[in-house]
Amino acid sequence: MNQSFDVAIVGGGPAGSASAILLAKAGLRVVLVEKERFPRFHIGESLLPYANPILRDLGVWEELEAAGFMPKLGAEFVLSNSSSLQRFWFSDSLPAGYQRTFQVERARFDSILLEQAVRSGVTLFCPARVCDVSFGQDQLTLRYQEEGRGRRVDELSSFWLLDATGRDAWLARRLRLPQEPCPLPKRCAVYAHFAGVRRNDGRAEGHITIVRLPDGWAWFIPLDSVKTSVGLVQTVETFTQRRETPEEFFLRVQGEHRELSYRMRHAHRLSDYYVTADYSYRYRIVAGPRWLLLGDAAGFIDPIFSSGVTIALRSARLAAQYVRRAWLADKRAFRQSEQARYTRAIQDMTGVFYQMIRMFYDPKSFEVFMVPKPPLGLRQGVLQLLAGNTEPSFWIRWRVWLFYGICWLNQRWQIVPRLSYSQAR
Repeated sequence: MNQSFDVAIVGGGPAGSASAILLAKAGLRVVLVEKERFPRFHIGESLLPYANPILRDLGVWEELEAAGFMPKLGAEFVLSNSSSLQRFWFSDSLPAGYQRTFQVERARFDSILLEQAVRSGVTLFCPARVCDVSFGQDQLTLRYQEEGRGRRVDELSSFWLLDATGRDAWLARRLRLPQEPCPLPKRCAVYAHFAGVRRNDGRAEGHITIVRLPDGWAWFIPLDSVKTSVGLVQTVETFTQRRETPEEFFLRVQGEHRELSYRMRHAHRLSDYYVTADYSYRYRIVAGPRWLLLGDAAGFIDPIFSSGVTIALRSARLAAQYVRRAWLADKRAFRQSEQARYTRAIQDMTGVFYQMIRMFYDPKSFEVFMVPKPPLGLRQGVLQLLAGNTEPSFWIRWRVWLFYGICWLNQRWQIVPRLSYSQAR
């Protein structure tokens, strides 16, 4: 039997669940197809404050508060030899409602969102694998296979299709959409969950800690009172040149750097090691007459500033707005101008983080970032970016422009103190 819906969404992560909730609440008939059985492990565990309003609109904020997730009040960056620390507090310059968020174990966080989608009236096929899609004159047809039904292929029809399949980028690959060239080196992340990791004291216990290495970086994300997510990021070339297993690589790098050794001295692993390699990509086109790409399905650059879930939620809200407007106007396709506006909005959103990522990996720009007390309100501008503000006011933007200007100057003339990564004691 071919079931009919207004919107079909592929992927049940934050982007898929959020768009499904918003559209179902608006009165549309929504179906969501997810290939994995929940809960399941996923990386991307540190939220940003500028996603808070969306989480409240989705109706899950109170549930997140009751779930025991670690409150996140800020972020910090430290050199691998422990010689320099830059600590940010969201309360320093962010308005009420943005001064804290959460570090989340994605298995539970994603399940909370998906369950809220079902409570909102979304039809869920899970686990189910999408096989194909065909676009007709008035509707599209999605073919899928539910687990446990052998080789049976079912069909459903809808007016719009939202791809929220993350790095699988199912629709973009099927349509062979062109990618933007990415000038960043290919990188690799090795990560796991641990207990016994040394935490910060006091209110900073829930901070995400980024440890800058000479040729990469590490993250420490406290997920609850016991569990900490720890990951190492280096270039693919560095990772492969010694032919080490993920565990050998992780333990060697951990032992080479004072800050890592200090934090991991009494740690023991709770999960397998996971590896994600060559993860940077951006699609040039993220919208068509009847489809939109959301979150990581539209592109992913780098995890350094924890932008993944925030971009997923903000793109989900934007996609829901586009579909709802078309539905209210009794339109069943997006005009070319609407496709271009959506694509530009997604590119602008990711572009804010792309600039920050380039800054982080440039040694001279990172020296500016680590200046303890920068003048002219630069710290407030940087903090807004770290909090996930992709639409800053002019008051914030000019400080950000000035910050990047000083980075440019320091690339040419050494105007701030140099950073040393020497491990000598």
